[in-house]
Amino acid sequence: MPVAGETLVEGIDRHWLEAQAHTDPVAHAWTVWDLDHEAGRFRLVSLLRDGQTVGYLLIWYGGGIPRAHWISTDPTDGMLARGLPLRPVVAIVPDRVATAVGERLHSTESFPLDVLVCAGRTFTPLDPRVRRLRPPDMPAVTEMIAQNSGLELAGLAPLDLERTPVWGAFETDRLVAVARIAVQLPAVWIVTGVFTDPAFRGRGLGREVTVAATQDALAAGARAALYVRADNAPAQTIYREVGYERVGRRIWIDASAGTAP
Repeated sequence: MPVAGETLVEGIDRHWLEAQAHTDPVAHAWTVWDLDHEAGRFRLVSLLRDGQTVGYLLIWYGGGIPRAHWISTDPTDGMLARGLPLRPVVAIVPDRVATAVGERLHSTESFPLDVLVCAGRTFTPLDPRVRRLRPPDMPAVTEMIAQNSGLELAGLAPLDLERTPVWGAFETDRLVAVARIAVQLPAVWIVTGVFTDPAFRGRGLGREVTVAATQDALAAGARAALYVRADNAPAQTIYREVGYERVGRRIWIDASAGTAP
Protein backbone atom coordinates (compact mmCIF):
# COMPACT_ATOMS: atom_id res chain seq x y z
CA MET A 1 0.00 0.00 0.00
CA PRO A 2 1.20 3.54 -0.74
CA VAL A 3 2.46 5.46 2.29
CA ALA A 4 2.03 9.18 2.96
CA GLY A 5 4.98 11.25 1.83
CA GLU A 6 6.13 8.76 -0.84
CA THR A 7 7.21 9.61 -4.36
CA LEU A 8 8.83 7.72 -7.24
CA VAL A 9 11.63 9.47 -9.11
CA GLU A 10 13.93 8.57 -11.98
CA GLY A 11 17.56 7.97 -11.06
CA ILE A 12 19.21 7.40 -7.70
CA ASP A 13 21.08 9.31 -5.01
CA ARG A 14 24.63 8.05 -5.61
CA HIS A 15 25.81 8.97 -2.11
CA TRP A 16 22.95 7.00 -0.56
CA LEU A 17 23.69 4.07 -2.84
CA GLU A 18 27.38 4.00 -1.97
CA ALA A 19 26.57 4.09 1.75
CA GLN A 20 24.16 1.16 1.33
CA ALA A 21 26.67 -0.75 -0.80
CA HIS A 22 29.28 -0.35 1.91
CA THR A 23 26.94 -2.11 4.35
CA ASP A 24 25.59 -4.72 1.91
CA PRO A 25 27.86 -4.88 -1.16
CA VAL A 26 26.21 -7.97 -2.66
CA ALA A 27 22.68 -6.52 -2.79
CA HIS A 28 23.82 -3.36 -4.60
CA ALA A 29 26.69 -4.75 -6.67
CA TRP A 30 24.86 -4.81 -10.01
CA THR A 31 23.64 -1.23 -9.56
CA VAL A 32 27.05 0.20 -8.65
CA TRP A 33 28.65 -1.67 -11.56
CA ASP A 34 26.01 -0.70 -14.12
CA LEU A 35 26.21 2.99 -13.24
CA ASP A 36 29.88 3.01 -14.21
CA HIS A 37 29.93 0.47 -17.05
CA GLU A 38 26.51 0.03 -18.69
CA ALA A 39 25.20 3.52 -19.44
CA GLY A 40 22.15 3.52 -21.69
CA ARG A 41 21.19 -0.10 -21.01
CA PHE A 42 19.17 0.38 -17.82
CA ARG A 43 17.15 2.85 -15.80
CA LEU A 44 16.73 3.39 -12.09
CA VAL A 45 13.49 4.27 -10.30
CA SER A 46 13.88 5.34 -6.67
CA LEU A 47 11.29 5.36 -3.91
CA LEU A 48 11.54 8.42 -1.67
CA ARG A 49 9.80 8.75 1.66
CA ASP A 50 9.74 12.28 3.03
CA GLY A 51 12.60 13.05 0.66
CA GLN A 52 14.81 10.13 1.74
CA THR A 53 15.59 7.14 -0.49
CA VAL A 54 14.30 3.85 0.93
CA GLY A 55 14.41 1.59 -2.14
CA TYR A 56 14.74 1.41 -5.89
CA LEU A 57 14.23 -0.63 -9.04
CA LEU A 58 17.15 -1.40 -11.34
CA ILE A 59 15.46 -2.05 -14.71
CA TRP A 60 17.79 -3.71 -17.20
CA TYR A 61 17.01 -3.47 -20.92
CA GLY A 62 20.20 -5.04 -22.29
CA GLY A 63 18.54 -8.35 -23.10
CA GLY A 64 15.39 -7.05 -24.82
CA ILE A 65 12.68 -7.97 -22.30
CA PRO A 66 13.00 -5.72 -19.22
CA ARG A 67 14.40 -7.30 -16.09
CA ALA A 68 13.58 -5.38 -12.91
CA HIS A 69 15.62 -5.89 -9.74
CA TRP A 70 13.68 -4.74 -6.65
CA ILE A 71 15.99 -3.52 -3.88
CA SER A 72 14.63 -1.98 -0.70
CA THR A 73 16.00 -1.23 2.74
CA ASP A 74 12.52 -0.84 4.24
CA PRO A 75 9.98 -3.67 4.55
CA THR A 76 7.22 -1.11 3.95
CA ASP A 77 7.79 -0.98 0.20
CA GLY A 78 4.81 1.24 -0.46
CA MET A 79 4.42 2.35 -4.05
CA LEU A 80 7.66 0.86 -5.43
CA ALA A 81 5.60 -1.69 -7.38
CA ARG A 82 4.15 1.16 -9.44
CA GLY A 83 7.57 1.62 -11.04
CA LEU A 84 7.63 -1.88 -12.52
CA PRO A 85 7.44 -2.10 -16.34
CA LEU A 86 4.39 -3.61 -17.98
CA ARG A 87 4.51 -7.27 -18.98
CA PRO A 88 6.33 -8.99 -20.55
CA VAL A 89 8.88 -8.50 -17.82
CA VAL A 90 11.01 -10.42 -15.36
CA ALA A 91 10.92 -9.09 -11.80
CA ILE A 92 13.51 -10.27 -9.27
CA VAL A 93 12.17 -9.36 -5.87
CA PRO A 94 12.50 -10.07 -2.13
CA ASP A 95 10.41 -13.05 -1.13
CA ARG A 96 8.33 -10.87 1.24
CA VAL A 97 6.78 -9.02 -1.73
CA ALA A 98 6.70 -11.86 -4.27
CA THR A 99 2.99 -12.63 -3.84
CA ALA A 100 1.92 -9.01 -4.18
CA VAL A 101 4.16 -8.39 -7.20
CA GLY A 102 2.99 -11.61 -8.84
CA GLU A 103 -0.63 -10.55 -8.46
CA ARG A 104 0.14 -7.12 -9.89
CA LEU A 105 1.94 -8.55 -12.92
CA HIS A 106 -0.37 -11.56 -13.32
CA SER A 107 2.78 -13.71 -13.39
CA THR A 108 2.81 -17.16 -14.93
CA GLU A 109 5.79 -18.66 -13.11
CA SER A 110 7.98 -17.94 -10.10
CA PHE A 111 11.38 -19.42 -9.23
CA PRO A 112 13.18 -19.03 -5.87
CA LEU A 113 16.82 -17.97 -6.13
CA ASP A 114 19.41 -18.38 -3.39
CA VAL A 115 22.07 -15.69 -2.97
CA LEU A 116 25.38 -17.40 -2.11
CA VAL A 117 28.66 -15.86 -0.94
CA CYS A 118 32.16 -17.27 -0.55
CA ALA A 119 34.27 -15.09 1.71
CA GLY A 120 37.41 -17.24 1.90
CA ARG A 121 38.70 -20.69 1.10
CA THR A 122 41.96 -22.53 0.47
CA PHE A 123 41.84 -24.31 -2.88
CA THR A 124 43.87 -27.12 -4.35
CA PRO A 125 45.73 -26.32 -7.62
CA LEU A 126 43.51 -25.77 -10.63
CA ASP A 127 42.57 -28.64 -12.88
CA PRO A 128 44.98 -28.55 -15.85
CA ARG A 129 41.98 -28.58 -18.20
CA VAL A 130 40.94 -25.15 -16.86
CA ARG A 131 42.40 -21.77 -17.76
CA ARG A 132 41.37 -18.17 -18.18
CA LEU A 133 40.14 -17.42 -21.68
CA ARG A 134 41.83 -14.80 -23.84
CA PRO A 135 40.84 -13.13 -27.16
CA PRO A 136 42.32 -15.97 -29.27
CA ASP A 137 39.80 -18.29 -27.54
CA MET A 138 36.78 -16.45 -28.97
CA PRO A 139 36.30 -18.97 -31.84
CA ALA A 140 35.98 -21.72 -29.21
CA VAL A 141 33.44 -19.58 -27.32
CA THR A 142 31.47 -18.98 -30.52
CA GLU A 143 31.44 -22.70 -31.29
CA MET A 144 30.21 -23.52 -27.79
CA ILE A 145 27.36 -21.00 -28.09
CA ALA A 146 26.42 -22.40 -31.51
CA GLN A 147 26.19 -25.94 -30.14
CA ASN A 148 24.23 -25.07 -27.00
CA SER A 149 21.48 -22.79 -25.80
CA GLY A 150 20.64 -21.37 -22.42
CA LEU A 151 20.51 -18.24 -20.33
CA GLU A 152 23.94 -19.03 -18.89
CA LEU A 153 25.64 -18.38 -22.24
CA ALA A 154 23.85 -15.09 -22.92
CA GLY A 155 26.28 -12.22 -23.15
CA LEU A 156 29.40 -14.30 -23.78
CA ALA A 157 29.83 -13.50 -27.46
CA PRO A 158 30.40 -9.72 -27.23
CA LEU A 159 32.76 -9.87 -24.25
CA ASP A 160 36.29 -8.53 -24.33
CA LEU A 161 38.12 -11.57 -23.00
CA GLU A 162 41.14 -9.48 -22.14
CA ARG A 163 39.19 -7.30 -19.74
CA THR A 164 36.43 -9.63 -18.51
CA PRO A 165 37.55 -12.71 -16.56
CA VAL A 166 36.05 -15.84 -18.16
CA TRP A 167 37.33 -19.25 -17.16
CA GLY A 168 36.95 -22.26 -19.40
CA ALA A 169 37.50 -26.01 -19.26
CA PHE A 170 38.69 -27.86 -22.35
CA GLU A 171 38.51 -31.43 -23.54
CA THR A 172 41.25 -31.65 -26.16
CA ASP A 173 40.65 -28.39 -28.09
CA ARG A 174 36.94 -28.11 -27.37
CA LEU A 175 35.61 -25.61 -24.83
CA VAL A 176 33.06 -27.52 -22.74
CA ALA A 177 32.52 -25.50 -19.55
CA VAL A 178 32.66 -21.81 -18.61
CA ALA A 179 32.20 -19.41 -15.71
CA ARG A 180 32.62 -15.66 -15.86
CA ILE A 181 32.85 -12.64 -13.63
CA ALA A 182 30.05 -10.20 -14.43
CA VAL A 183 30.80 -7.61 -11.74
CA GLN A 184 34.22 -6.65 -10.35
CA LEU A 185 34.08 -4.31 -7.36
CA PRO A 186 36.59 -3.94 -4.54
CA ALA A 187 34.28 -5.66 -2.04
CA VAL A 188 32.54 -8.27 -4.20
CA TRP A 189 32.76 -10.04 -7.56
CA ILE A 190 29.65 -11.64 -9.05
CA VAL A 191 30.19 -15.05 -10.63
CA THR A 192 27.68 -15.90 -13.35
CA GLY A 193 27.18 -17.92 -16.52
CA VAL A 194 28.39 -21.21 -15.05
CA PHE A 195 27.65 -23.73 -17.80
CA THR A 196 28.80 -27.18 -18.87
CA ASP A 197 28.06 -28.73 -22.25
CA PRO A 198 25.46 -31.46 -21.53
CA ALA A 199 27.66 -34.07 -23.23
CA PHE A 200 30.41 -33.41 -20.68
CA ARG A 201 28.47 -33.14 -17.45
CA GLY A 202 29.26 -35.37 -14.52
CA ARG A 203 33.04 -34.90 -14.88
CA GLY A 204 33.48 -32.13 -12.33
CA LEU A 205 34.13 -29.42 -14.92
CA GLY A 206 31.40 -27.10 -13.66
CA ARG A 207 32.96 -27.25 -10.23
CA GLU A 208 36.43 -26.55 -11.60
CA VAL A 209 35.48 -23.43 -13.54
CA THR A 210 33.56 -22.20 -10.49
CA VAL A 211 36.64 -22.75 -8.36
CA ALA A 212 38.77 -20.81 -10.86
CA ALA A 213 36.39 -17.84 -10.98
CA THR A 214 35.98 -17.84 -7.19
CA GLN A 215 39.71 -18.05 -6.63
CA ASP A 216 40.17 -15.09 -8.97
CA ALA A 217 37.80 -12.99 -6.83
CA LEU A 218 39.34 -13.99 -3.52
CA ALA A 219 42.85 -13.31 -4.81
CA ALA A 220 41.71 -9.74 -5.55
CA GLY A 221 40.62 -9.34 -1.93
CA ALA A 222 36.90 -9.47 -2.70
CA ARG A 223 34.12 -11.82 -1.74
CA ALA A 224 32.63 -13.97 -4.49
CA ALA A 225 28.86 -14.07 -4.86
CA LEU A 226 26.42 -15.82 -7.16
CA TYR A 227 22.73 -16.55 -7.65
CA VAL A 228 21.37 -20.07 -8.11
CA ARG A 229 17.93 -21.59 -8.31
CA ALA A 230 16.94 -23.00 -4.95
CA ASP A 231 15.72 -26.22 -6.62
CA ASN A 232 18.92 -26.80 -8.63
CA ALA A 233 20.31 -29.52 -6.36
CA PRO A 234 23.41 -30.40 -8.46
CA ALA A 235 24.52 -26.77 -8.67
CA GLN A 236 23.77 -26.20 -5.00
CA THR A 237 25.96 -29.16 -4.10
CA ILE A 238 28.85 -27.88 -6.21
CA TYR A 239 28.71 -24.39 -4.75
CA ARG A 240 28.55 -25.64 -1.17
CA GLU A 241 31.58 -27.85 -1.82
CA VAL A 242 33.46 -24.86 -3.20
CA GLY A 243 32.71 -22.90 -0.02
CA TYR A 244 29.62 -20.81 -0.78
CA GLU A 245 27.03 -20.14 1.90
CA ARG A 246 23.50 -18.88 1.51
CA VAL A 247 22.98 -15.27 2.63
CA GLY A 248 19.60 -14.46 1.10
CA ARG A 249 16.64 -15.44 -1.03
CA ARG A 250 15.14 -13.69 -4.08
CA ILE A 251 12.16 -14.64 -6.24
CA TRP A 252 12.37 -14.56 -10.04
CA ILE A 253 8.91 -13.73 -11.41
CA ASP A 254 8.32 -14.39 -15.10
CA ALA A 255 5.41 -12.30 -16.35
CA SER A 256 4.94 -13.50 -19.95
CA ALA A 257 8.70 -13.22 -20.59
CA GLY A 258 9.22 -16.93 -21.22
CA THR A 259 12.52 -16.78 -19.36
CA ALA A 260 13.53 -19.00 -16.46
CA PRO A 261 16.74 -18.55 -14.45
